[in-house]
Amino acid sequence: MLGERVSTESSPTPTTTHSLRGRYVTLTGLKPEDTPALWSGLGMPNEALFDYLPMEAPKDLEEMTRFFDGLSKERGLMMYAIRADPARLVPRASEQRRDSEHTDILGIIGYLNIEPANRAIEIGAVIFGPSLARTAAATEASYLLMRYAFGGDEHAVFPPYRRVVWKCNSLNVASGRAAERLGFVYEGCFRKHAIVKGCNRDSNWYSVVDDEWPVVKAALEAWLAEGNFNGDGKQMETLEVLREKAKMSSQ
Repeated sequence: MLGERVSTESSPTPTTTHSLRGRYVTLTGLKPEDTPALWSGLGMPNEALFDYLPMEAPKDLEEMTRFFDGLSKERGLMMYAIRADPARLVPRASEQRRDSEHTDILGIIGYLNIEPANRAIEIGAVIFGPSLARTAAATEASYLLMRYAFGGDEHAVFPPYRRVVWKCNSLNVASGRAAERLGFVYEGCFRKHAIVKGCNRDSNWYSVVDDEWPVVKAALEAWLAEGNFNGDGKQMETLEVLREKAKMSSQ
């Protein structure tokens, strides 16, 4: 026997025709007309945001419009605009809860390398604007894509994907730390994986598989809960601690 027998039914390709709404962000399919708002939300021009991406940073709005128009038409790449209320990116226990209007575009995130037959998919092309980075809203954006792929969204794909991948330049330490914080497991490095902007790229690979998702999901939801933040918007418990608690309770 070559391995464990699994269903050979393919997962459907995700769609951006419906929104993925969370408490702090809403993900909507990225459209060319979103570019002016995205330019502002990313604090452009901002070359540092594109350091580890395969394209050069757009120098002006016209160049960015052309780039994202082409990106949105590229096969195998599904991009979402990250919409949020800039005043509600982090919950505060002292605030009276209210629903936020997620109107401002503060970043992008997407799926790529989609393999429906293998039920594997990658989260990538992640660019967070300065106000979005290192917030609960940024964490929730990744959580929403993971939940959708693993079949937990109201628009759930079925059968769900078995594997969600995070891949980054091995020099991009911040991205690797972000992956591990979210619950992705380091798998290894593809050496001399690509030539990007005339430079060698070694790629680090991370993944969450369907067997691990219940624990990762429980920890993310506990971390995102308003009760996990104090009046200053600081976390009470880390994702690492909450994952350990979720593991213990699942045993």
